Amino acid sequence: MTARAWVLICIGLCSLVRANGHPFIQNSWWAVVETNRVLCRVTATLREVAVAQRLGDSTNSVALEPLLQALTNHSAYVSRVLEVRADGQRLPVEVLDFHLLSEAGVGVSADSPLFLDQTYVSFDLEYPVSRGIHELTFGQATLREFSYAPGISWDVTYALLIKGNDREELGAGLVRADLPYQLELRASSPRSADPAQRAILDDVSSTPPPVHFLDYLKLGVEHIVHGYDHLLFLAALALAAATLGDFLKLILTFTLAHSLTVTLSALGLFRLPPWFVEPFIAASIVFVAVENLVAPKRVSSPSRLAIAFGFGLVHGLGFAGGLNEALGGTSGAALAGAIVAFCLGVELGHLAIGLPFWALLRAGRAEWGDRFGSRTLQFGSGLVAAGGAYFLVAALRQYV
Repeated sequence: MTARAWVLICIGLCSLVRANGHPFIQNSWWAVVETNRVLCRVTATLREVAVAQRLGDSTNSVALEPLLQALTNHSAYVSRVLEVRADGQRLPVEVLDFHLLSEAGVGVSADSPLFLDQTYVSFDLEYPVSRGIHELTFGQATLREFSYAPGISWDVTYALLIKGNDREELGAGLVRADLPYQLELRASSPRSADPAQRAILDDVSSTPPPVHFLDYLKLGVEHIVHGYDHLLFLAALALAAATLGDFLKLILTFTLAHSLTVTLSALGLFRLPPWFVEPFIAASIVFVAVENLVAPKRVSSPSRLAIAFGFGLVHGLGFAGGLNEALGGTSGAALAGAIVAFCLGVELGHLAIGLPFWALLRAGRAEWGDRFGSRTLQFGSGLVAAGGAYFLVAALRQYV
């Protein structure tokens, strides 16, 4: 097969990739299965409430009073976008209660730039079920009808933990809009209902959802494969990399940097507000693409590696933003496992997309010579810069 054929195949495959935007929210979802009902407690950040209730521009400029008044409306929204199905049939739902809580039990000032992202609302829901069901399905479509920017959707994932009324774990996993969680019930699992609804949920939700290595590995991969901004940054690095060694060094440097800030953020040691992180990530795309145009030979220099490391530090804070709530209360080996799995997934995502793209460019240069390489670098970097500028404008409109 000729290089020309490989180029056409790769372009066709790339056009099939479904990509979303960077904004990444992860909530927690606890469920207790009884003989005649399923009790659930789910969390939502105040930023999610601000977006769903159309309160301004989803920044901290949202006034606190109308935000709190909107919680009743948001409870109805949560009951609409979350669903529990029994043997394929969607169950009716009743909202029992909701209350505010801050991350790790620490109060956050309303004027803090992290207030909307570190303050949560928990909603208690009840789904009646009949006896004899064999399978439960947990699904969600949170914020799917809202755009972060034109063509860019919010990305919301729930860390789900399901227990029986005897507190035995029945299942756990991640629930995405396109990936519901299915639980096959054993005949002896659910027991009779306990009237102490709040006590049951308080007890169950005091346990953080368990960390399954493969779930967080997959989450890391998907966060790259489904993110236009990450793909643009990766393309900017690949376009100027003359050798495979140059490209791999850049990816490894970037991965080490973002793994560091993911770890610090997950441990609660260092965070920056989204109004800084999101525009900076978009600006980094533009910077690297423009550098490709004005100084393409610097790709293998220490300065380009330093730039990749510096930008990786901030990209890591964007990766980590959605992990903090799901990992709340997790410690020790479980926390380390989640961080390692997610960072490894991000690296595998980089390699899965980046290596074929670089190989495509290499094949083109081998087939059509240096002129192809220089034209691809110029036009490709120009397109990446334009895409980065689009994300920068979108982020500035959200947060400035």
